[in-house]
Amino acid sequence: MELEREIKMGKTSTFVLILLICSFWVAFLKIEVVEAEAKMIVVPDDFASIQEAIDSALDGDTVYVKSGEYHENVQINKPIFLIGENVDTTIIDGNPPEGFRIPITVGSDNVSVSGFKILYGHNGIGVGEVKFCSISGNRIAGGTHGIVLVSSSYCNVTKNYFESIGLSSAIQLSYANNNLVSGNYVTSCTEGIQIWLGSNNNTVTENTIARCKNTAIGFQYSNDNILSRNDISYSGVGTSIYVSNNNTIFQNNYINNAKQFASDSNESYAMSWGYNVSVNIINSNYWSNYNGTDNNEDGIGDIPYIINDVNKDTSPILEPFIVQIIPEFPLLAPLLIIPLLFTVALVTYRRKLSGRNFA
Repeated sequence: MELEREIKMGKTSTFVLILLICSFWVAFLKIEVVEAEAKMIVVPDDFASIQEAIDSALDGDTVYVKSGEYHENVQINKPIFLIGENVDTTIIDGNPPEGFRIPITVGSDNVSVSGFKILYGHNGIGVGEVKFCSISGNRIAGGTHGIVLVSSSYCNVTKNYFESIGLSSAIQLSYANNNLVSGNYVTSCTEGIQIWLGSNNNTVTENTIARCKNTAIGFQYSNDNILSRNDISYSGVGTSIYVSNNNTIFQNNYINNAKQFASDSNESYAMSWGYNVSVNIINSNYWSNYNGTDNNEDGIGDIPYIINDVNKDTSPILEPFIVQIIPEFPLLAPLLIIPLLFTVALVTYRRKLSGRNFA
């Protein structure tokens, strides 16, 4: 009898233990993970300066900057959206008496910057050692450089407008790989787009570069990039190559540049140190100074466009390609601002209801 009682008590204890474990798992499964809701911080409504708003923001938040002139050296060190109200009237001035030199510096992955007019500064926007960032829809003028990517990858530089970048390039990639440079408009700058110092596997497409004093698009020590469907015109040199190989250059327009393409004559110094002339894949481009014929009327020249002994366009196109051009950049602003204004209105309404404190 005593043995039967112990067996029954053991079964009861086991049953109770099983019930406790099941109850624990049911309770655990009912636990909901509550994530913080991304918020919008408005400058100057919530904070007087852009930097204060960024410092207050959490990952995924939006800092929305109303029109005005801001003298700041903005540092972005977290994944946020930084959005200007109007690309013509939301101004960050990088050349005030106080000496701010880089209006915006991006130092975090997953950052988006759009809708600003950047004036002066050493770099208009500097992007360093990050991934998956977007710099889009900004207007940059008067600085030493426009947008500079250093040791960054998988970033998009799109639909920006550059004018009168005085000393160097509008867009510069250094040790930067797997980035997209697309839809930008560059005019009256010293240089257009520089792909250099080990920048590989980037795509440069649908850009318009005009009236650059020196080189519109240049490659230095960079390989395996794609250069396609760009409109390159009225510049000192259309494209230059320096110790850069296996870049694919196709379906671009080269129109009335003083020198359409520079390679071997540009590499004499490197060759004196044992480098060979760069060899790249060049075909199906339009060259305004091409003098060949098209006897079968297929739109492709009968003879190659010769660049040098090892580089030539084997199938030059006789009519220029249509490249999307930004005729008046400010017209893009309403397309960007309309959804943002709706978001601001929604946030303001919710703030009134909840009395939320952003301080």
